[in-house]
Amino acid sequence: MNWKKVGLLSAAIVLGSVGGFGSIHTNTVAAATSKESTSVYKLFQQYVQKPASLAHARNYLINHIDEVDTWTAIMMTLQLENAQNAHLRAYSEKVYPENVQKAINSVYIKSKSLKYTGLLNAIKDSKVSSVLIEGSNKGYQIMTSEGMYYPTMNYESFKIFKPYISKDIAAYIDIMATETNQPSLSDGAVAISWSDLTNRVLAMESFVTKYPSSNRSTAIQQQLQNATGYLLYGVSNTSVYGDDPQVIDPEVRQAYEAAVKNATGDSRIVTILEKLLKLLDSTHNKFTPEVEKFLNETINSK
Repeated sequence: MNWKKVGLLSAAIVLGSVGGFGSIHTNTVAAATSKESTSVYKLFQQYVQKPASLAHARNYLINHIDEVDTWTAIMMTLQLENAQNAHLRAYSEKVYPENVQKAINSVYIKSKSLKYTGLLNAIKDSKVSSVLIEGSNKGYQIMTSEGMYYPTMNYESFKIFKPYISKDIAAYIDIMATETNQPSLSDGAVAISWSDLTNRVLAMESFVTKYPSSNRSTAIQQQLQNATGYLLYGVSNTSVYGDDPQVIDPEVRQAYEAAVKNATGDSRIVTILEKLLKLLDSTHNKFTPEVEKFLNETINSK
C-alpha cells in the first residue's frame, strides 16, 4: 500500500470543497500604503510559517488581501500555496488510516461526491469529521484513485485571490484549478476527453509563451512536458493507437484536427500536430516506425 500512497501524493503535489473560512471582498484592489502592506504581510508570516496555523494563515489572507499592494498579494498567495504543498504529506497521513478510508467510502459509494459538506453531513464519527474539517480549513480537497481516498491541493479556492494579483499568477491558478477540479489522469488512464486534454496542453503552452519570466513558469513548463507526452502517446491504460492494428483512435485524431483548425497564433504544439496529421495521412493512420521516430524526436526536442 505504501507505493500507492506515494504515487497518489506525488500526483496531488504536481496538481492540488472550499474550506468555510471567513468572507471575501470582490472589489478591485484599492491603493494600499507601504505601511499597511508591511503590517499585514508580517502578521501573515507568523501564521503561514507554522503548519499548526496554516488554516489561520489561509483565513487571514482571505480577509486581508484587499489591504495590501499587488506585489505583496502575489507573495502571500504563492507563500500560502507553498505552505499547503509542504504540509500536504503530513496531512495525508491523517486520511490514509483504515477508519477514515472506510468512512469516506461509505458516503462516496452512495453519493459519488467527495465534497466536504456531503461527507460531514453523513459521517458521524467525530474523529473522522475532525480530520475532514482540518483538510477543508487548510485548503485541501479529497479525491479518489485506485480505490483510495487522498487529499490534494484545492486550487479552485485560490480563485478568490485573482482580483488582487497579477495576470500571470491568476492564469496559473486557472490552469491548476482546471486540473484539480477534474484530473487529466485517473487509475493510469486518460480521464477527460481528448479535446479537453488538447486544450489543456495548449493553455499551458500559451502560459509559458506569454509569461516566460513568471514565478510559476517553470512549474507549468514541467506540466506541459508531461501533458504533451500524454497527448501524443497516451498512458498505460489509454493508448492513442490501437493494439492490432495500431491505428490512431478516431477521437484523438479529431482532437488534433480541431486544434490545427482553430489555431489563431504561433504554437509549437499545433505545428507538431499538423506535421503528425500529414504523416498519418501517408501511413493510413497507422503507427509506423516513421511515426514513432517523429514522436521520439518531438518529445526529446526542446
